[in-house]
Amino acid sequence: MVVDSSDGASPHGLSGVNATLLTPLFGRAHASRLVPGTTFDDPLARRLIERTGFRPSEVLTDRGNAAGAVHRAIAIDAITTGFAVRHPDGVVLSVGIGLDTRADRLADRTPDGIRWLGVDLPEVVRLRGELLPEDRVRVFEAGVTEPGWSDGPAEAARGRTVLVIAEGLLMYLDPPGLRHFLGSGRTAFGPDTELVADYFHPRIALGGRHPITRATGARFLSGARDGRALAAIAPGWELRAEHPVMERLGPAHRAAAALFRALTLGARAYSVAHLSGVPLP
Repeated sequence: MVVDSSDGASPHGLSGVNATLLTPLFGRAHASRLVPGTTFDDPLARRLIERTGFRPSEVLTDRGNAAGAVHRAIAIDAITTGFAVRHPDGVVLSVGIGLDTRADRLADRTPDGIRWLGVDLPEVVRLRGELLPEDRVRVFEAGVTEPGWSDGPAEAARGRTVLVIAEGLLMYLDPPGLRHFLGSGRTAFGPDTELVADYFHPRIALGGRHPITRATGARFLSGARDGRALAAIAPGWELRAEHPVMERLGPAHRAAAALFRALTLGARAYSVAHLSGVPLP
C-alpha cells in the first residue's frame, strides 16, 4: 500500500512534530549507503519509506542527520537486546513510536517472550495501521504529556519488567511535559523500569537552528546537560550508561563533540542515555 493524496497535501498527512518520524525512517532505509560497512539492515524501513509518499523537502537526507539516526538506532538496538537477555519475558515500550521497526528488526535476536508495545498520537497510529496492517507491536493512542497516557501500556505490561524507549522524542517536550513524562512513567512501570532516550544539550536544543525545524516546522523545547542531568529531572531515575552518538559519525563530528565538551566542562552536545529506575524517596 502507498499513501495517496489528491488535494496537494502531504500524502502521509503528517505535519510538525509528527512529520519528524520521516527522517529516521529514511536513514534506516538507506543505512548501507549512509554508514558504509555497517551490518545494520532494516528491510521493512525500505518498504515503509516509499509507502509514505514522502516529499524530499520533508526529510533530512544529509549524512549528519540521516546517518545519525542510524547510529542512534544501532545503540538503542544493543540496549534492547541486552534488556531482552536479562528479561526474556519483559516489555519493550516505544513512546512516540512513529514508524519504528525495531520489533521486526530484532525479531531474530530477542526471545519470543518479549512483548512489544507502543504509544503515539492518533494521526500517527492511524498511519502506522494503514502501512503496517500486520504490526508486531500493540500501539496505544496517547500523548505522553497527557494525564493517563501510561494506563493502557501499564495494564498490558502488568507483572513484567519494562524498557521504555523514547527515540527522537524528548527534545520536543517542554520542561513541564518532560518532567511529567519521566515522573509518570517511573510511577506507572515501577522501580525495575529502564529508560533509553536521546537528548540534546540545552544550547543545541534551544538554539533554534536545527534543520528539522525548516523541514517540518517542529521546534526543540528542552534539553539536558548529560545523562545524569536527564535522570535528575524527575524522582526515581539514575543514570545507568551513556552512549555517545555524535562521535560515531566521523573525525569531524568527534572533533566537534570534543570541543563542545571542553567548552561546557564535560557536557554532551547529543547522546543516548540509559536510565534505571530506583526507589522513590
